[in-house]
Amino acid sequence: MYHYRSGQVEPGPPERSGRAGAPASSWETSDAAFRVNPYIRWQYDHPERLLPHPTREALDALRARVPARGLCLELGSGSGNFLVQLARQHPDWHVLGFELRYKRLVKSALKFERAGLGNAWLVRDLAERFTDYVAPESVDAIHVNFPDPWPRASQWKKRLVGATLLADARAALRVGGRFHLRTDFSGYFLHVLGTWRGLSGLKMCFFSNDLEHNRPPGPILLSEFEQLFRSQRKPVFSLILEKTA
Repeated sequence: MYHYRSGQVEPGPPERSGRAGAPASSWETSDAAFRVNPYIRWQYDHPERLLPHPTREALDALRARVPARGLCLELGSGSGNFLVQLARQHPDWHVLGFELRYKRLVKSALKFERAGLGNAWLVRDLAERFTDYVAPESVDAIHVNFPDPWPRASQWKKRLVGATLLADARAALRVGGRFHLRTDFSGYFLHVLGTWRGLSGLKMCFFSNDLEHNRPPGPILLSEFEQLFRSQRKPVFSLILEKTA
């Protein structure tokens, strides 16, 4: 299985083709899998922060313990640096991260616990399935940070952000809620811009060809990839779309 921005194949079960919360595959629960990748078993050490086999009901039960005034998602949350900052910035919001890689999920859960964050959770599922876990018009912000660019034309259909995801984001966001994208890949950025122009109900409220020189108001929260690209002096492209109706 090829994973988000890694360039490597991580041992893991086959892609899940059914509903969210489907039972673990026989490979994932085998002794061989545990020896190859110990993070498969370590994911179960954080039941209050990480849902290895998530369901909407299980997530709702965790969220019900913590009152909140807002809801924010990161699709493809990596090792959790951005999510930790986001949860600290919005202590009265629920913060959800969607990620597949075992190691990144465990590292994120540990960061939540060390930071004493009680308002953030991790869902091990495909980012595209986020609508399985949230109600329509319930989300205040959706962040996608440096998704796999899939640069060849034959790969474009694999890109996370396209017409389907933007339409799902529009349905999930409250009026006034925002969709945030950052990428280092100009071709992907242009692809999303072209897709957005064909959709109604989302207006552009911020655009930047280089976040180093044109930033949105407020503090900038950095993901692991953004820290890397800034150190390499690579431009970071960014847009923010706001739901209007």
